[in-house]
Amino acid sequence: MDKAKPVVPVLSRILAQLQRGDIQIPSAPAVVTELRLLTQRADSKLDSIVALLERDQALVARVLQLGRSVEYARSASKISDLPSIINRVGFRTVANVVETVWANRCFQIPDEQYRPVGARLSRQSLARALALRTLAERQRLDSFSAYLAGLFADVGASFLLWAIVNKSRGRPPALEDALAFTREHHETIGSAVLKRWGHSDLVIGLVRRHHSTVQPAQNAAFWNVFTVASQVARELTQEDDLTVATPWPPPELLQRCEEGLGLGPEQRAQLVAKLHEEYAAALDALIQD
Repeated sequence: MDKAKPVVPVLSRILAQLQRGDIQIPSAPAVVTELRLLTQRADSKLDSIVALLERDQALVARVLQLGRSVEYARSASKISDLPSIINRVGFRTVANVVETVWANRCFQIPDEQYRPVGARLSRQSLARALALRTLAERQRLDSFSAYLAGLFADVGASFLLWAIVNKSRGRPPALEDALAFTREHHETIGSAVLKRWGHSDLVIGLVRRHHSTVQPAQNAAFWNVFTVASQVARELTQEDDLTVATPWPPPELLQRCEEGLGLGPEQRAQLVAKLHEEYAAALDALIQD
């Protein structure tokens, strides 16, 4: 019988530090949390949203770029000022943009060995978020929460890799070992990060079990959407999910979830084609951020 591979000591130490709370999860910036609250209020005013965004000119640039992107630039009215673009795309879409920029900035990994993995996780998260939002809209589910769940599903992986690089006291362990460690713990750590950031129980619950093959008793439709969106993200990025050892989702699970949503491979292919330009434009904006 093969012996289990021993855990690299530095990884055991980092996990213990995380469990004790010695490695602090950074707080979400005020502009993110305040905008999230504003978008949930029926009486929020455009002026309040504009004033909040103008605290961070990088966010302003990103929202302006969204307004000029493929999806929204087809309008006959070629508007380019911030208030008009926010009116066009809607408060919640703007909030999604801000959350995306924050997610991309939060756990930057400086190590040359690990940096490409961080970039790949960002691509994967963006593609899955766009797919989740679109599928949720079609199923008449909360598309705002769906986008956030897709965007932050792998935040635990990003945080763990960031912690490994920054807390290794020298050269971090081999990437293969770090990925194996991350695959084992990223769902639990990710749900803790999102709880710290004040996300809803729905988003936290989806992230905590997003690689489960057992349909939950609650939020089954969201879970089906999440699973299908993971496949759409694979097809959009042409990359497998790094946070599992084998391609995700498995074919049998994907078929079951598509049937649960009344979809099939043809409809999934149409969705990939629909999202291709939007994903490319959003990815380009993130790279420039």
